[in-house]
Amino acid sequence: MNLERCPYDGSAVEVDSYSGGSFMLTCRTCGAAWEVHNVLSRRVTEPDWDAARRHRARAAVDAERDPVPPDLSMP
Repeated sequence: MNLERCPYDGSAVEVDSYSGGSFMLTCRTCGAAWEVHNVLSRRVTEPDWDAARRHRARAAVDAERDPVPPDLSMP
């Protein structure tokens, strides 16, 4: 699993590593957290759904305000 962005709000995930190869992934925006060890992962903290909705709504407004220009390298 390659979790770089929170699946609930799309913000960057912070990573803390522990001895033995365990990691704690945390979203500062909605508070969701996952424990990862080898190929096993589990969510240990439920997200704040209201915070996730607010963040997604702000991101949508920002995307409308400043859209990404089309990729001119494609034929």
